[in-house]
Amino acid sequence: MAIANLFSGTVRLKVLDGARTIGGTKLYLQEGRAGFLVDFGLNYGRWGRYFEEYLKPRTARGLHDLWKLGLVPPVGGLYREDLRPPESCDPQEAPPLEVHAVLASHAHMDHCGLLGVLRTDLPLYASPPTLALLRALQDTGKAEFYSELCYCTPRAPNEEGQLESCRDAPGRVRPTFTLGADPPEELCALWSRVPRSKRKYTGPPLRPAPPKVEGVGIRAHPVDHSVPGSVALIFEGKEGLVVYTGDFRTHGKTGHRVWELGAALQRERVLVLVVEGTRVGRERHERITEQDVLERALKIVNGSRGRLVVADFGPRHVERLETFLQVARACGRRLVALPKDGYLLEALSTADPTYRSLLSDPHLVFLNRPRLQADRWLEEFLDRHRSRLVDARIVRASPGEHVLAMSFYDLVDLLDIEPEGGVYVYSSSEAYGEDSRVDMWRLWNWLQYFGMEVHGVRWVGEDERGRPEFTGGLHASGHAHPEDLLEFIRAVRPAHLIPLHTEHPEWFAEHLRGEPIKVHILENEEELEL
Repeated sequence: MAIANLFSGTVRLKVLDGARTIGGTKLYLQEGRAGFLVDFGLNYGRWGRYFEEYLKPRTARGLHDLWKLGLVPPVGGLYREDLRPPESCDPQEAPPLEVHAVLASHAHMDHCGLLGVLRTDLPLYASPPTLALLRALQDTGKAEFYSELCYCTPRAPNEEGQLESCRDAPGRVRPTFTLGADPPEELCALWSRVPRSKRKYTGPPLRPAPPKVEGVGIRAHPVDHSVPGSVALIFEGKEGLVVYTGDFRTHGKTGHRVWELGAALQRERVLVLVVEGTRVGRERHERITEQDVLERALKIVNGSRGRLVVADFGPRHVERLETFLQVARACGRRLVALPKDGYLLEALSTADPTYRSLLSDPHLVFLNRPRLQADRWLEEFLDRHRSRLVDARIVRASPGEHVLAMSFYDLVDLLDIEPEGGVYVYSSSEAYGEDSRVDMWRLWNWLQYFGMEVHGVRWVGEDERGRPEFTGGLHASGHAHPEDLLEFIRAVRPAHLIPLHTEHPEWFAEHLRGEPIKVHILENEEELEL
């Protein structure tokens, strides 16, 4: 780091990861003394080159595998000491960055999925709903070391030099601050307990974010995206604002938030705008809204009397769950969600009480699945909602009274439900990449096995060499239409623009030609100083 930067008004932006990819965003921002990590996501594209569901980084080797394969940035001073295996790579010897905090724009893993490898004393800043979702995801997820998003289990080398959990040492809760609002009491209570372990965890309580860090103001502005709590992050420095949009869209139920952000930024000097571009450069640019999804799904379910309907949509997509709950209610059915969905709604309601009515809706029930041993979070959740549980026998006996919410990884439960002649509504994002294509082939085989009527996707081809084709307008993208992106950028009129979260950054330079906006296309490890 240049010494001059420490005391000047120089703004330094460095792309640690996420250039020319959709996801894996890791951005470094420095102004004066202050240094920030902006998102620290899992790069699914690069991750998928080496790992899949049953081939994963070795827990006993900690950071070794991720470091060797280039799956974490080669930066010193960022990573947990207890994840450094002896006689192996040493991330701490790499050039360091001055970091005072890490900020998460929203609770999608391609933006926050590697928080677990960062130093446990590094403060985390996020909106209250995002923090609630991160807690729910860790509480209900698999205990991978890199997915310890909020609280961490300490590790140490054994006699063979393998990293293993320290039995008697207390765990660590990361110092955490809420952006945009003070933490509600119920969220603070959630933060103070860890349901999955008898281990004691120590750490400071949840607190509101200070207005400034090392002289740099930090603000969060809510935006519309496919997960609650999404925010744009605004850094107030001497030279003007640095604004990171995160992921956003204008066609969701709260799409007005994006235009309100644009209007607010018009009144200030935006030095740099870091903007997503997920949908640019693609052939299809449909303007499908959540209301469109609701109306089309309602028509399908209304026409499926007496038959089971299975709705396939992504995890944490609370808005889509609410859509299908409306559909189920209108058709006199119950929406059968998974316990993980219910636990997520419980956590979310601690940050935003408007979700309590969704959680308590009498048309929402939860699937009680076969299990040999339940995690503590699951045991507690089932006890709290004992009267709202249904099992495969109940759904099988009255298929026309239910809409079953599940996704690809839950398909095996259909063997108990036996939904022959049922209806499958694919309401998730399109598949990108070879792994996703193969998963869609497997999904198609399941649907053919059960003889289900399928909406939203079909398989083109006779075997696994074919491809999925997505039809029917049953999914509203979580990302802005290209024309809306241009309108937003022109309204904000930043002096400099950096596109991220896109495979086609050149699109911005081409479509903003002639505008008084300088577009910088940065590759991974490249930086911009202003």
